[in-house]
Amino acid sequence: MSVPDTGQGAARRLYAAAMSTGPTPFRLDGEVAENLAAACDKLVDDLGAVIARGHLVTDVTGFPDLPTGHALTAGFGGKGMEYLDLLRSFQETALLFKAAYLAAGKRFADADAANQAALNLIAQHLETP
Repeated sequence: MSVPDTGQGAARRLYAAAMSTGPTPFRLDGEVAENLAAACDKLVDDLGAVIARGHLVTDVTGFPDLPTGHALTAGFGGKGMEYLDLLRSFQETALLFKAAYLAAGKRFADADAANQAALNLIAQHLETP
């Protein structure tokens, strides 16, 4: 399943504005950028902790051993996987906003690292079934 859009486009546009030298670039004080980036890191970590317990929403049991029970088990397990995909999407969005904030604070190497972390997160998700 693909990762849903939860604001990644907006984060990419903000990053582009931060990298812009046009008439209205997006800029932040370095300390403000670092504080916002730290908040994004905390969100990514908190979401990761929830994802790590994903079996609680994907390993569905308790339905009778009947065709309808099997269908319910598969359906609820699938919804659990969709929920985890959504959480991963929020992680990606947080990392992309982190990159935008750091770029706006002229922390370009750190911004590049945040962009790479977002790419790595999605690549890792796509590799695992």
